[in-house]
Amino acid sequence: MEKDEEILFLVHQHADPDAIGSAYFLQKRWGGKIASPTGPSGTGKNLLNFLGVELNNEIEFSEFDRIVILDTPDPSQLEPFEPPKDKRSVIDHHRNSSWDEEIFFRDWTSCCEIVYDMEEPKELTKEEGIALIGGIFTDTSSLRRGTSETFKILSEIMEKSEVGLEEVRSILFDKRSYSEKIARLKGAQRSSHREVNGFIIVKTEIGAFEGSVSSYLLRGGADIAFSGSEDGNGFRISGRAKEEVLEKGIDIGRLFKSIQESDSKAFGGGHPGAGVITGEGSVGKYLDLCIEKIVDEIKEEGLGKSKD
Repeated sequence: MEKDEEILFLVHQHADPDAIGSAYFLQKRWGGKIASPTGPSGTGKNLLNFLGVELNNEIEFSEFDRIVILDTPDPSQLEPFEPPKDKRSVIDHHRNSSWDEEIFFRDWTSCCEIVYDMEEPKELTKEEGIALIGGIFTDTSSLRRGTSETFKILSEIMEKSEVGLEEVRSILFDKRSYSEKIARLKGAQRSSHREVNGFIIVKTEIGAFEGSVSSYLLRGGADIAFSGSEDGNGFRISGRAKEEVLEKGIDIGRLFKSIQESDSKAFGGGHPGAGVITGEGSVGKYLDLCIEKIVDEIKEEGLGKSKD
């Protein structure tokens, strides 16, 4: 990137703290604008509100010299945006990214680690620290996973910005809206489950806050949870899995990617422990498909989990 370039930092639909945090950090260093085809996720919105940054939903690509796509494993997650290929660069960390061009620094735990490592800043403002820590904190499932490099970088960011984890956690999670609280309760009330080889797999249909509801179901006892919503534009399903399940080989992002590869109306991907799939059709049909595929994988691979 060059200082005299007009730069657009483009992030995926329903942008989470990792997407927003990495885009904010680069914007503060290089200028430019941040855009996403939709509004942010719940935690993404909390981070945006704290940072006071604008997330543009309407954009003219002709106004920019360079388009930097962040934390987005598949072009479908930018629809209806179609960034011109001759202007774009991709910085992503997902194992299952499907861009045609080179992807920089694939396979890190979070995009925020990548941009911090790229810039090697000697100093950080408090806001930059909160943005970067927020992305790392959420993409490591509240520090339940990550590499030694992840925690080295996190320590450096905390020291340079003088920001603590509790402050970041409170910004991201302590301000749940009434609507999100109701969605969590309704999601649990409407849920159904299957038990296979000791794994408890839960699904539910709700109206919004799919990721929050799935995480809530994990805390309620599920090993794997799928929460889906449906509107006139199609369906959206969020999947979550506990760390002990991931150790058995389950990968939610890989599951959603496999559905995309066999169904032209579905677009999905993500991390082993968290992913999203969207598309056209009935959310009930795709929730059932997610359950079916997970159950088949558990049985075929002979995976098992002891009952406590």
